Amino acid sequence: MRPAAFVVMDIYIYMNLTNKQKQALHSAARAAGVTEEQRRMIQYNVGGFYSAADSTVSRGGFIAVMAFYESRCNGTLPGCAPDYWKGQDTKANPTGPMVYLAKMLSSQLGLAPEQLDAFIAGPHFSRGQFHALDDLPGVWLRKLIEALKAMLKRKGKQEARA
Repeated sequence: MRPAAFVVMDIYIYMNLTNKQKQALHSAARAAGVTEEQRRMIQYNVGGFYSAADSTVSRGGFIAVMAFYESRCNGTLPGCAPDYWKGQDTKANPTGPMVYLAKMLSSQLGLAPEQLDAFIAGPHFSRGQFHALDDLPGVWLRKLIEALKAMLKRKGKQEARA
């Protein structure tokens, strides 16, 4: 089944969720026993989107949220094979290579690991929701990589002017 629309960005593939995907998201939240407020918080903290109706939902974010709900339901969501979403999340959000890339980019910026962790916890990134690189789920790792690339690009422009 194809999503309603694709917009290709640097790392993300943003999409509008289909009605079936929205229903699956809400059904999984009910199965996990979370309230509406908790569901929105989980969607933002784990998947990087506030609402299932947002056009800024990434494929990896949707899968990460479904995998989170699956883990809350002891590895099985209604209508899915055991650990189905966990396997999809491993494919869509491979954290090992992303952590390595984030470390490489931060070292190119001259940031020590403590400085990178301070940036992650700081007001310009997660606002205290995460405290270190190892705490970040896949969707947030992608956001960090985008931010570090933007910082490197700015740094390159500043050095070119000097």
